[in-house]
Amino acid sequence: MLAEERKIFEIMSKPVIVIEEDKTIQESAFLLRKHNIRGLVVVRGHDAQGIITDRDIVSKVVAENLDPRNVAVKEIMVPKMITAKPDELINDVAKKMCANKVGRIPIVDDDGNIVGVVTETDITKLYPAMIDVLYERTSIEETPVVPERKLMQGRCEECDNTYDDLVEVNGRWLCRSCSEKHTIIGTK
Repeated sequence: MLAEERKIFEIMSKPVIVIEEDKTIQESAFLLRKHNIRGLVVVRGHDAQGIITDRDIVSKVVAENLDPRNVAVKEIMVPKMITAKPDELINDVAKKMCANKVGRIPIVDDDGNIVGVVTETDITKLYPAMIDVLYERTSIEETPVVPERKLMQGRCEECDNTYDDLVEVNGRWLCRSCSEKHTIIGTK
């Protein structure tokens, strides 16, 4: 079945791992590591309040030299949540992710309950061609001097390790180390 015809509920991850907004950053980091995920939905009771990611922790706590035991999740979470419905098309959700520059979208039912979450990696694992949809950039107003390198999360096609910053080299997604080998050696 083509991506244009498939619904997002078919590839969403569940159950959704959540954290209470009053918990500490240390507790959120523990949950991220325990479940081997990159983001948590932040809740107050049963109501979703926002999202916190490993990048939020690094940029807003670690980089600022704050004590993760003394910072509450609600202090650094992103309160604006872009969501999707389970019956939305994968292609439409990928475009929504790109337009809003987010790497994960909670999936909510008609009652507002979070029933799953979808990440860019979930989409690109099944549909590598969706990479272009997820990373299309409409920048009419600015012309880069150096062509922008596309980055994505996933497995390096050469060493088969998982990375957050794969780069496209000759049509293949490689980690920085493997991509530098190809640049130095000039191989494909």
